[in-house]
Amino acid sequence: MPKGTRRLLEEPELMLNLPGVLHLIDMTEEVRRQDGRSDAVQMRSSVLIWISGAWTLPFLGAAIWFSSASQAVRTILAIFAVVAAPLPALLLTIRQRRRLIACSAKSEEDVAQLKLQLDTVRYRTTRLREELQAADRQARLSHQLTLLGQFTAGFMHEFNNPLAIVAGRIEVLLEERKEDAALCDDLQQMLKETRYMGNVATTLLQALRRERGSAIFEAAAPQQAMEEALSALRPSAKTLNVELIEEFGEVPRVDVPEHVIAEVVRGLLSNGLKALKGQDGGIVWARIEPYRTAGAKVVIRVEDNGPGVPDSIREHLFEPFITMSKTGERGLGLGLFLAASLLDMYDGRIRYEMRNGGGASFVVELPPARFTRGQPYHWFAREVTE
Repeated sequence: MPKGTRRLLEEPELMLNLPGVLHLIDMTEEVRRQDGRSDAVQMRSSVLIWISGAWTLPFLGAAIWFSSASQAVRTILAIFAVVAAPLPALLLTIRQRRRLIACSAKSEEDVAQLKLQLDTVRYRTTRLREELQAADRQARLSHQLTLLGQFTAGFMHEFNNPLAIVAGRIEVLLEERKEDAALCDDLQQMLKETRYMGNVATTLLQALRRERGSAIFEAAAPQQAMEEALSALRPSAKTLNVELIEEFGEVPRVDVPEHVIAEVVRGLLSNGLKALKGQDGGIVWARIEPYRTAGAKVVIRVEDNGPGVPDSIREHLFEPFITMSKTGERGLGLGLFLAASLLDMYDGRIRYEMRNGGGASFVVELPPARFTRGQPYHWFAREVTE
């Protein structure tokens, strides 16, 4: 086997495609047999060329022997014999040349096919490697999420017990100290946050398990959920010298629990505040786009004029364990992943867009509640009646 062919067969790309290797071996053996036949034909051709050069000698000898011509005529006959002697060799050479041209064309075609097959094998091998690497990453990620889900389930079980005790104690204090208005206001806020934490804990487990809860909930008002998220983060924004701007359009209620909207918006606002930390003139916009098209998604935008999201992680922004934390800060990289998982449970979506003028822009799409007691039909009929 030629060394070049043996080297090609030893390449790892070909070792992964057995049919291609066998075909290459068959082609190599065929080339070897053709080379052997070519050598035998070439030897026979050389012998025939030497023999064919003497075909004029018998005729020349007979002409001289039986002819009484002069010396000049005999010389002419000898010259003619010398000139005519190579004719068979020339004819054979022309035939050989044509055959070699045909063999060369066939060899070039075989080489082209072989190169094409080798390129196909390399391409398939590259794809196979990429798929294996992606499957390996997915398996590792699934294992990590399984461990995280198990840990979170155990933690939330232990977390909900004292949380329920705290909520019960606050309710008792509200009943006992109902004469103290200022204290009751604080206790009401504490009870609200405690119940919110319980809802988040329950929904977090559902998001990690990728299953929608069976609990029946009221259609939520996005404005109210965003107001709660903004009120919770205004003290942090004031400390960081970041301006929070809210722009709320009129929209219908949505078929998503209110605490889910508040948790998603709170996470996006928190990310915006972290991105603007130490930056002068930082602004975070919380917008609800006016509802114009009947049956369309309700759109919420959270934007900031910070550095934006690096190009290297934009494609993997909503995957787990992808973090945008600045140098020196540590994060699990689960915030956007959990937000996307929560919204996906309720037919919602979240995506990232580049903001004009720099910064980040996150778009949240929520499904509208088609029929509620407060607005049974007019949000979907108004577009037609107008």
